[in-house]
Amino acid sequence: MLLIGYVFFLFAVYELAISKSWDLYSQNNTLKEKIGSSKASYTNKKELDRKKQILDIRISSFFVDSVSHQDHLLETVSTYCHQHQVLIKEIPPMVRYVEDDFQISTYKIVVEGDFIPLLKMVYLLEQKSKLGRISSSLFSLKYDPKRKKEILSMVLYIQNIQSYAHEKQG
Repeated sequence: MLLIGYVFFLFAVYELAISKSWDLYSQNNTLKEKIGSSKASYTNKKELDRKKQILDIRISSFFVDSVSHQDHLLETVSTYCHQHQVLIKEIPPMVRYVEDDFQISTYKIVVEGDFIPLLKMVYLLEQKSKLGRISSSLFSLKYDPKRKKEILSMVLYIQNIQSYAHEKQG
């Protein structure tokens, strides 16, 4: 009888005190894990936000308003060419490539002239005027039978990124 009472006493102690403590201990460990993972996700979110800001800063210089940008590009190129005896041979219409929320505009400019003025023009368009990223420049020397001399020509490809989300904000 004493043994049955002892077993009953142990069962009662377990049910009333130990089981609730064990459940609270398990629940506490689960909450600690959730807090740890939420801190990590908060840190990851802050890191992602920082990286997004860096990318926004890097590509913001390529965001343009296409109509005013094209006018400004033509004005800059024609003014420079007139001042430095560079001949504009061709400026075909801009080519657009759209993917997701971005539009990439590519301008092609073909000019002829001496090497130094052409090189200075590349510098002007890319660094000083910030009219876009020069994605390619090709210099070629061709013989012109009409003028009976060799002519240096340059083909420039200037690219700009236009964001539809950027336009909606601005």
